[in-house]
Amino acid sequence: MKEGLKESIVTHPTDWVNSVAIVEKPDKSLRICIDPHDLNKAIKRPHHLMPTFDEAIQKHEGAKFFTKLDARHGYWSLVLDEESSEPTTFATPFGRFKFRRMPFGLISAQDEFQRRMEEAFEEVPRFSVIVDDIIISGKSETEHDVNTRAALTRARKRTVKLNKAKCILKSKSIPYFGHVISKDGIHPDLNKVNALKEMPQPRNREELQTLLGMLNYLSCYIPNLSSQNEPLRTLSKQQKFVWEEVHDNAFDTIKKSICSTISPFNPSVGNLELQVDASKSGIGAVLIQNENIISFSSRSLNTTEQKYSQIEKELYAIVLEFVTSIST
Repeated sequence: MKEGLKESIVTHPTDWVNSVAIVEKPDKSLRICIDPHDLNKAIKRPHHLMPTFDEAIQKHEGAKFFTKLDARHGYWSLVLDEESSEPTTFATPFGRFKFRRMPFGLISAQDEFQRRMEEAFEEVPRFSVIVDDIIISGKSETEHDVNTRAALTRARKRTVKLNKAKCILKSKSIPYFGHVISKDGIHPDLNKVNALKEMPQPRNREELQTLLGMLNYLSCYIPNLSSQNEPLRTLSKQQKFVWEEVHDNAFDTIKKSICSTISPFNPSVGNLELQVDASKSGIGAVLIQNENIISFSSRSLNTTEQKYSQIEKELYAIVLEFVTSIST
């Protein structure tokens, strides 16, 4: 609390009160959050469109050099006016305080922060940002340096503070949301792959949900994932958690698939080839250019869709792949 007061993140009480939650961050430091359940009901969300991972990396096609920046303190860089600050009051054993900066948990926080970040760097070439993760790139070292200098200049002018410990300058590859981006394309982050490879059998529904969440990060590297993980998804929805041989087989098959997968590469302007397939419970597609795999995609079929004929399922896979590609 002393640090929060010193940095003008929080200040002293009002008549409002929210519950407080202390969350441990990945680096073991603590983050102060409020329980905004009731407060969020009164907030009108601005609904700023959040870019997808695919949209972000498309801005770096053909790049050979990359810089990754991290916005320090994220939401806390947004100053609240007095009227907005009052309702963020929270109670602690040391008394009541209110936020002077945007707290984590508010329904409008991510939309507002993303909008501010895009505005701050809107004139920077080969630039993308998803919340507080920033990427700048260049097809040549000179282009990269010019773009990075432009981004740093904008950060200084717009008072966007950076976390030096998390910044990566002029690298030929960078980690980004569970992937690694380089001049050769997009690859699975080895830390994610190894975590999946070494993951023990889930013992309960919560651990199974963790596994399924990890697979979402790696889905573009695993062909026919929706068919392979169908037993696991079905188990996650059942009232009673009973792990059986069919789940063991699915778990082992997925591990082997991701550990032996071919890393997709970045497409360029030119002809693309789409191959699709369908089973009783799922459809899958692989996008190819010049015999190089760009990405895998798959999804499960609901009860109605499972009644489609084989050709209807395959046509459905084509339509879904086009819709996904156009939207990204």
